[in-house]
Amino acid sequence: MVESKVKIEDDETLIAKAQEGDLYSFDLLVRKYQKKIYTLAYRIMKNHDAADDIAQETFINAYSSIRSFKLGYSFYTWLYRICMNLSINHLKRQRFVISESQFKEEASPLEKETANEDPLALLVQKEQERKIEEIAKTLRISLGTVMSRLFRARERLQELLKDVILDK
Repeated sequence: MVESKVKIEDDETLIAKAQEGDLYSFDLLVRKYQKKIYTLAYRIMKNHDAADDIAQETFINAYSSIRSFKLGYSFYTWLYRICMNLSINHLKRQRFVISESQFKEEASPLEKETANEDPLALLVQKEQERKIEEIAKTLRISLGTVMSRLFRARERLQELLKDVILDK
């Protein structure tokens, strides 16, 4: 019991010094918690490089916000919450990212299909491409992002329609 009290006092002293701009004190806090934060990030991300990035970003965010940390609270709990939020946000972003190879794989059948078709089919394909480019320009996002979102929307629609078709 005495040991944990000393530990809290040590953290509080280091935090108070870090809040005053002492980099060495913050470095000691990083060294103390970096393994725990990395392990947490790895459990969520299941990838060494991503966990490294998340852990590093956790401490960068903690350093930039250290002045807002209220003494008397658990520093690890605060780091834990930062790490969790960063990990969740990273995973959310990954859901909407489509790699160039996936994009090419999805586009390839369309290109092959229309290569041997009549001029009307080619015209329809060009019009669809123009509309997608217009969407990207209007929303100020990349063409790949538009394609990714359309792909995900089609998947979602198929899933929803599957239930409706099976009910009939």
